[in-house]
Amino acid sequence: MNFDTVFSALPERQADFGPCFAFSVHKCGSSLMHSMINSVCKKADIPAISVPDLLFNEGFLEVDWQSDPSLLPAFERRLLYFGFRNLPSILRAPEFHLRKRRFVLLVRDPRDALVSQYFSLGKKTGSHARPKKNADNFNKMLESSGNQELDDYVLRAAPNLCNKLKLYREHLDFDLGLLRRYEDIFFDKETFLSEIFDHFGVEVPAGIIAEVAQKHDIRPEREDQTKHIRKGIPGDHAEKLAPETIAQLNDIFREVGAFYDYRL
Repeated sequence: MNFDTVFSALPERQADFGPCFAFSVHKCGSSLMHSMINSVCKKADIPAISVPDLLFNEGFLEVDWQSDPSLLPAFERRLLYFGFRNLPSILRAPEFHLRKRRFVLLVRDPRDALVSQYFSLGKKTGSHARPKKNADNFNKMLESSGNQELDDYVLRAAPNLCNKLKLYREHLDFDLGLLRRYEDIFFDKETFLSEIFDHFGVEVPAGIIAEVAQKHDIRPEREDQTKHIRKGIPGDHAEKLAPETIAQLNDIFREVGAFYDYRL
């Protein structure tokens, strides 16, 4: 597969820190975190790139690139890499030495994440953004989802989300990581951003952090299922899901959820 678009977009200037990574999972506040990181890096002139978002906008689905070793050199420069909603298999290659990389990982109560994912990706009219180019494959994926019932959807999608969380746990060295949860980014974006760049050892003027945090501090007054930020408030699964569905999700996520400090 040809990834010339990615390699041509890599910043020419590299940073004075090693490669570092901002990871998350779909519907865990990932878009908000990546957007804020991007804004800070642009304003503070920090060499950074979101390879996943670049490829998505070119019409590449995750399955199209995440196991292709020809793309691996794009992640070996001294840059801040963001945009990840899972852990690509190419970054798990032994020669990449992922466990030596500094990172931030943003997670969310998996039950809330699955409910949010349903409204974004679980329906033909899902609120997820479409690729800017070559959107046919993405649209076909949404079409194939049909119009499932919420409880059915979250139970089908749960094993995939559980696997994403396990892969992060298994392949990252959390002594080099900053683990943050959805509640942190929802309630205090300024502290959240400051801690990320402090963790990466990158000095950013406080005014830039405050400006970006304030601009991104969007909290809907009421739920709107057509918006990317539909509701935002933690604990939404308790209102949306049947008790028996929650009980099944608790069983699926109890072990891995405890690792991320979610007691289910």
